[in-house]
Amino acid sequence: MDTIVSKSNSRTQFKEIMQARYLILQLALRDFTVRYKQTSLGWLWAIINPLISFALYAYVFGLLVRVPTPEYHAPYSAVLIVGIIFWNFFSSSLNLVSDSLVNNIGLINKVYFPRVSFGIASVFVSFLDFIIALVFFLPVLIYLGVDFNLTRIFVYLPLCALITLMLAWGVGSWMAILKIKYKDFRHIVPLFLQVLFYASPIVYTSSIIPSEYHSIYYINPFSHVLELARYALLNSSTEPNFLPALAGAFIIALLGGSYFIFNERKVVDLE
Repeated sequence: MDTIVSKSNSRTQFKEIMQARYLILQLALRDFTVRYKQTSLGWLWAIINPLISFALYAYVFGLLVRVPTPEYHAPYSAVLIVGIIFWNFFSSSLNLVSDSLVNNIGLINKVYFPRVSFGIASVFVSFLDFIIALVFFLPVLIYLGVDFNLTRIFVYLPLCALITLMLAWGVGSWMAILKIKYKDFRHIVPLFLQVLFYASPIVYTSSIIPSEYHSIYYINPFSHVLELARYALLNSSTEPNFLPALAGAFIIALLGGSYFIFNERKVVDLE
């Protein structure tokens, strides 16, 4: 029997999530502990992964290709760091949310509770990794000569994190169901992320995009997120319009969450 998403069902879902908040916290702590438990360096991997990515892309795109970044009064390394921090945050969140049902199917088969709890716990884990990386790289940005504007950081950085979480959770929730329905879809997610990486201004900026393609380029809401993050952290002169990203992220989160809620009670039968 299909689950119908109505206003009353949505209220019930919200009530169940609030009642499961302690469980969500425990799931987040479990996932964060398991993530680094059997590694020698532990949570330092939250720093090492973006650091290695930074070194690789800085060499290729900074030294060899020499990508121009005229809109920022900061070295390319600083521009790249901000892009990598937020990309790792987004991609990690999306991967964890999309795997949340597959990795916990045994627990789902035993007892009922809101399956969305797994996805919410997953974004908490990615958020902790994001905070660790941010704390490490902020002094690096200072070393690179970035002049911080604290007002921008406190106003826009949380907004960037919120939009990133909504995007990752919305897309990840959709993919979590599709991974259960269609086994081949588990191979599509890495390809999707690879395409999105180069479609987003992570190793480059909008300055290299011809003006006639800007309307296509800005369809990607993550492009707006990165520009806003760089505006906040690199103190650029032009304030980007964050409203399209916020609206797009809200719609994606709403659609992804609705699709998840519509299908979550079928998960046990599908697997």
